Amino acid sequence: MTRKAIPRPGSPAPSFGQTLRRVRRSVWQLGLCFGLCAGASSLALAAPAPSEPPALLLGAAWYPEQWPEDVWEHDLALMEAAHIHLVRIGEFAWSRMEPREGNWQWDWLDHAITLAAKHHMKVLLGTPSAAPPAWLTQKYPETLRVSNAGVRDEHGNRQQFSFISTRYRALTHDLAERMAVRYGHNPHVVGWQIDNELAEPSFDPEAHKAFHAWLQHKYGTIENLNQKWWTSYWSQTYSDFGQIPVHDAEENPAQLLNWKQFVTDTWVSYVRNQTVPIRQHALPSQFITTNTMGWFDGFDGYTLHQSLDLVGWDDYETDWTDNAARHDLARGYKNKNFWVTETDPGFVNWRPNNLAHDKGEVRALAWQAVGHGADAVEYWQWRAALNGQEQYHGVIAGADGNPAPIYSEIQTLGAEFEKAAQALQGTSPHAQVALLHDMPSRWAITFQKQVEDFNPVKALTAFYGPLRHRAGTVDVVSPRQNLASYKLIVAPGLNVLPQETAEHLLDWVRQGGHLLLGPRSGMKDAENALDPHLQPGPLVPFLGAHVSQFYGLVQPVPLSLGQTQGTGTLWAETLVPTDPGTQTEGSYGPSNGWLDGQPVAVSHQVGKGKITYLSTIPDAATLDAYIKKQVQDAGTLSPFADLPADIEACLRTGKDHSVLVLINHARTPVTFTLPQTMAGADLFDPKQAASGQISLPGYGVRVLTLPNPA
Repeated sequence: MTRKAIPRPGSPAPSFGQTLRRVRRSVWQLGLCFGLCAGASSLALAAPAPSEPPALLLGAAWYPEQWPEDVWEHDLALMEAAHIHLVRIGEFAWSRMEPREGNWQWDWLDHAITLAAKHHMKVLLGTPSAAPPAWLTQKYPETLRVSNAGVRDEHGNRQQFSFISTRYRALTHDLAERMAVRYGHNPHVVGWQIDNELAEPSFDPEAHKAFHAWLQHKYGTIENLNQKWWTSYWSQTYSDFGQIPVHDAEENPAQLLNWKQFVTDTWVSYVRNQTVPIRQHALPSQFITTNTMGWFDGFDGYTLHQSLDLVGWDDYETDWTDNAARHDLARGYKNKNFWVTETDPGFVNWRPNNLAHDKGEVRALAWQAVGHGADAVEYWQWRAALNGQEQYHGVIAGADGNPAPIYSEIQTLGAEFEKAAQALQGTSPHAQVALLHDMPSRWAITFQKQVEDFNPVKALTAFYGPLRHRAGTVDVVSPRQNLASYKLIVAPGLNVLPQETAEHLLDWVRQGGHLLLGPRSGMKDAENALDPHLQPGPLVPFLGAHVSQFYGLVQPVPLSLGQTQGTGTLWAETLVPTDPGTQTEGSYGPSNGWLDGQPVAVSHQVGKGKITYLSTIPDAATLDAYIKKQVQDAGTLSPFADLPADIEACLRTGKDHSVLVLINHARTPVTFTLPQTMAGADLFDPKQAASGQISLPGYGVRVLTLPNPA
């Protein structure tokens, strides 16, 4: 079906001038405001009456544009038999929606949504801006991104667009608005996914100008920037903002940090460019999300999600502890439940070795997601594509349309989701412990690791593992968020510590919180400059101690900490107490001479709470013992703290009851004793004992409902 085109910017001149008049652009905010398109109306679709989806959704990425319509019904019937209630469609289908400029084809998408509804599925509708069609990149080559090396992308992959391009912003705004006008009141569309896996910035001329304008807005004068960036080093002093290089490596640390913050703001405005027209035309009940990628550090996810309704993330992790941390990261972006917008049904195609999950592991990992707060788990993808870059990726149905071996496991999972949906509705994880994840600090350490193997994410997860084990639920949050609900906050590598953030943390500590800082904390100010107060920067007077020197480690150094003899790894610092009230904990053994006999950690009372500084990353056993002590002192020890290492207990709490998800992440059976306070009813088999001794087979799962304490 071809509809009358809404006027769109294009060649020949002066069409670009019309674009610029239509797009009222404030470069320093990087916010692009677009005029409303006129003359479009919603299309009433002949579809079944809408039904409420389950509170817990199992889904799949479905690509009807890749297949003839006579196979759609077959695919959807198989999905329905697997208890799939959600399909994501559209996010790569721009060339099917608009095969030629201005030639809009919607019939196929209308039909796909209608058929999905017939099979009792809701639709997550993706805007396809991650994959522009060939006619677009050919006609408007300025929309293609430019690499850090100055090479412009070509067509043939995806995400080849420039995130800053005014032309591309106008085209994608138009696209999002047309979709919203048509489907914004479709009762079978539950929500919108903006783009797909936002990733690479662009270094094109438009990005250069925008970055320089962004810097001018932030600093006001070039003299102020020179002072804050310490540009007298290596004769980097500038007389004009246009002289500042635009690269993401081997530059002044202040420039590198500012570039990352500019990139974040640019992605925020890129997303807003599509959310604004969708919100103007869509039902309030249709949420807007995007799909992020776990620990990806290309932008600040906390900032990006401020303007989105729901967090969605793509889960392709294989280590279950790291995976747990990534779920808690996703939940921490908005401090509420989230969706897994993609996960693999067995294996992927892009790792060096693409090994399949064990039988039963896909189900276990799905329940792990739910236990950490996921209200939907969606598999990528439903059916194997006959061609394209991801032919070997795991699927639920093969290229012939018949079920793959994983189908039966997905089907079991779908039936369980249906049974558990009512009990899980209105429940979410609640934490008394937080792990601080600060993007400026991550960036700053990554710019200058000092030790090749010092990975800021691995440092975070080194602390996360014992925290999760000993405290149970953990929130992974930004230090700028509301911290009032936590009793213990752990901040490994809080490298960039501006005065404002320090005061925010101190306010929380004074009210009774326990702040545990890890190594490399408080080294830098907001401009990524060394703080002359030394570490931990603004917190030095309150810690009653400072770091006199840091040492990168290639070999572990011996230490004693509490009752444990262990080692420090990757990094160590010498702590100098300056206040009689400062307490020292443990000491380093003989190593490089500088560390010998020096304190491993110090603590100081502040108001009703205290600050502790741990100057290294101890080995796993020592760190676990130390974290257990911190958790006990804060009164946040979990009733599951002594469960076997491969057993994960996830608790979701609602108004009247809680749901406990128990998962065995090992291949072999495990038997353990559940605390009597956790006695409840087995959701899937009421005849099974739900307290006392519990036995789980390899990758086994038990889901229990518990009454809340009176």
